[in-house]
Amino acid sequence: MLHKFKMKNFLFPLLLWACFSAFSQPWKPPRHVILIRNNHKEKLSQLTENYSISVIIKSGKLISGKVKLIRADTVFFPDTILLASEIDSLFSHSIKDIPRPFPKRQIPPNYVAGSPDWQLIFPPDSVYRDHRSYGLYFKSCLRQARSDWREKKNPLVFRNFLKFNVSKLAHLEIAFSYERVISKDFTWETELSTIFGIPGADAYYMINYPLYNYSGFSVTTNPKYYVINPSTYIGLVFMYRYLWAENLRTNWPEGGSNGDLQDQYRNDFGLSLRIGVMKRYKFFIVDYYLGGGVKLIQLHQLLYGYYLYHDSNAMQWYNPDHSPNINNLSLFGPVINLGIKIGFGF
Repeated sequence: MLHKFKMKNFLFPLLLWACFSAFSQPWKPPRHVILIRNNHKEKLSQLTENYSISVIIKSGKLISGKVKLIRADTVFFPDTILLASEIDSLFSHSIKDIPRPFPKRQIPPNYVAGSPDWQLIFPPDSVYRDHRSYGLYFKSCLRQARSDWREKKNPLVFRNFLKFNVSKLAHLEIAFSYERVISKDFTWETELSTIFGIPGADAYYMINYPLYNYSGFSVTTNPKYYVINPSTYIGLVFMYRYLWAENLRTNWPEGGSNGDLQDQYRNDFGLSLRIGVMKRYKFFIVDYYLGGGVKLIQLHQLLYGYYLYHDSNAMQWYNPDHSPNINNLSLFGPVINLGIKIGFGF
């Protein structure tokens, strides 16, 4: 019991002394700063008091040393007073203190006057009331920097887009699309294309599909929702395609023979899910996309005869008068969305 009493008598003066010491400490407001915003990298850094920097002013003179004081847009060195408007370039260290063995190595600046990549921000005196006020101000500046950076890349500053589908050239297809902004994060795009088939292309020995033989046209249309960020979208794509190929040797859609001589006419109806990224470089637009889905193929076949051997042109007609056997088939196939479009906004 006596031991507990002595412990209480010891703790009370100790706590009283700690509280008194805390209240007796002088209150230190946040150090004044100049914020350096990098618009190219979505970055915000601080030029603080008691920090060594180097500055090249517009007259060409180099000033290097520790920052003694910052007030608004004025920087005080021990022997120099410098206005921010006089700064041509700023380095976040003292140039004369650069370690060797690379004294002549070019050092990137942290700020260059007149460059769109940098901006100086001078916090008002009101934010230095306490550390919380300054912290809230800094976070708001950082949020604004990130928002402006995203907006800089936002393609929807334009209302209309005209694009050319580069990737479809690999399929001998010329495709142009028009995209229109409907609301803030919602657009609609329609693409028209013409397909140039090669009648004499080998449709049997490569793969069991007449890849380069079809001629025709295609229409795709899809809403695009920019819900992830200002440049990333998701959309549901509706596709219609009419194709034809004549005097074609192929097994498709059947297999297991040496090929049939046939004409094919088909209507494709497709539905797919597409995810893409549309980036803006001033007026220039690049649209990357990928996705997949399924299509209904309505195939009209005119089968004239079948080939007797795998690597021979010897053929047997189905009918003595060379008239065709006619098949009408409905089958499903995959839709693969993978491509790049380039264009411009207006």
